[in-house]
Amino acid sequence: MTSLELLQELIAIPSVNPDHTDNPAIANEYRMALFLSAWLSERGFAVEYDSVDEWRGNVIGRYGPAQPAYHLLLEAHLDTVGIDGMTIDPFAPVVKAGRCYGRGACDMKGALAAALTALDNAALLQRLATAGVAVTVAGAYGEETGNIGAERLATQGLAADGAIVLEPTGCTLVHAHKGALWTAITLQGAGGHGSDPTQGCNAILGMCELLPWLQGGWLDPIASAAESADGASWFGASGGTVNIGRIVGGNAINIIAPHCRVEVDRRLLPGESPDVLLARLDDQLQAHCVAGHATGYSVEVLKQGVAFATPPTAPLISDLAAAVRVAGGKAELTVASWHSDASALARTCKDVVVFGPGDIAQAHTRDEFIELSQLELGTKILRAYLEGLAAAP
Repeated sequence: MTSLELLQELIAIPSVNPDHTDNPAIANEYRMALFLSAWLSERGFAVEYDSVDEWRGNVIGRYGPAQPAYHLLLEAHLDTVGIDGMTIDPFAPVVKAGRCYGRGACDMKGALAAALTALDNAALLQRLATAGVAVTVAGAYGEETGNIGAERLATQGLAADGAIVLEPTGCTLVHAHKGALWTAITLQGAGGHGSDPTQGCNAILGMCELLPWLQGGWLDPIASAAESADGASWFGASGGTVNIGRIVGGNAINIIAPHCRVEVDRRLLPGESPDVLLARLDDQLQAHCVAGHATGYSVEVLKQGVAFATPPTAPLISDLAAAVRVAGGKAELTVASWHSDASALARTCKDVVVFGPGDIAQAHTRDEFIELSQLELGTKILRAYLEGLAAAP
């Protein structure tokens, strides 16, 4: 089976993150988990399905020696975003003009199809095992809403010498990306009649006083301990960032706003700790209340994950770059501002890289597609990488 044929099968399996749909016919990842479990089992992998409920769970398939000289992890997320507003049939893959269309074609069933096709060779798997290489394929649930499947894998201790996190990177090697800390901050005020604002505490005005600190003070790299961290300099002048994504407050035009909530996306550099940033936020909010800008506050953490950074000289990076050249591609290394399952797996795996065919700009789009040339190149690169591991002394 070619990678395109496999991709078409994967697209036809609905696996929409349940937070993105109310339709049970397309929600949850269990259909993809069943397919991946069967595919791996048929090829001799020892497969475990770690279910969190009847609809969701992680798939872990392992092939090779129990005490390997080298352990490779290939990790992919099983969920896609929703389908509202799509201009194509999301689950009926169409090939035209050198592209394959469908939900997940790019993010990230294309990369999974490339990896599985590269692995689909009994002789290669046996040579890898003989060379002392163990291969684990993990399919994680819930990447699109907090990397929860990958976090569970890391918490359970899934480790490897090298981990390739499959995402659409245009077949470039993402050896570092930023972390993410998403928070919902709610300020409490004191309501009252809008005709006399002096008789209450307006939480909206209090939030206006807080926003400049969120946009500025919360980005202080010295206080966040990122300036001296290895890998922080790879991001150049972009540094950490803050995005104020949503703000909601008040009850009515003639009532002093008793509450105001803001949702904030803080991107972390290597070395920045979510715990440190949350402690600094708490200190600022306490001071905010003392200054009379609010009567109370609460902070809800919606998502958190540290940045990951693998040195360009790491064996995984250099070996995968060599495979890119063997396959006829350009061995380009880059860093990214977005966030992936690599954040969680970097805690337990020695070297991590994010890699796969497809253009990230196509992820989540109304007419999602992957270029067939990218799909073919990604498959060739991953096969060349595996062949290199099998041939290593």
